[in-house]
Amino acid sequence: MAKKPPITPSRADTAEDQVTRPAKPERFHGATLAGADFDDADLRGARFHNVALARADFDDVDLRGARLHNVTLAEAGFDDVDLRGARLHNVALTEAELDDVDLRGARLHNATLAGASIDDTSLARARIDDADAASTRWSDVSLRGARIEGSDLRDVEIVGCTIDGLTIDGVRVDRLLAEAKGRSSARPSPETTPERSQPKKKKSRRPAPGK
Repeated sequence: MAKKPPITPSRADTAEDQVTRPAKPERFHGATLAGADFDDADLRGARFHNVALARADFDDVDLRGARLHNVTLAEAGFDDVDLRGARLHNVALTEAELDDVDLRGARLHNATLAGASIDDTSLARARIDDADAASTRWSDVSLRGARIEGSDLRDVEIVGCTIDGLTIDGVRVDRLLAEAKGRSSARPSPETTPERSQPKKKKSRRPAPGK
């Protein structure tokens, strides 16, 4: 009886298997990769330690669960990058540009974000500790359930962001703003403040003519 030929998986099955199967974590240690271009890369669980990545570009990169320690990312660009559950420790993101970045559940400790631009990014349930975020601009950012502790937030500009459950140094910012709005709406506006009635002037009685 002739042996049956082995079943060869189709190209579609092979491609699906490559997508769903977790890649072996990459390790970058003591590397100088300034200006590097990471495009459509699978770097899930990657380890970056003592790496220079200034002005690097990350476009359509999967960095879920990655660990970045002592990494320089000044002026780096992030576009369509998945950093869910990542851990960033001693990371410099000075003047970096983050657009369409998913940082849900990530942890940033001792990160420098001064002058960075953060747009269309999710930091939901993220934790940020001892960060320098002075003079940053946050636009269309989800901060739902995020916690920020001991960080420099001077001159931060927040535009169109979701802040439900955001806690800064133990203070619920959404509740604080709601209370401030409630007090503001309770105050009568100048237009509705009733004017005080002026006292009527007494008419002087003049003697009738001929008397």
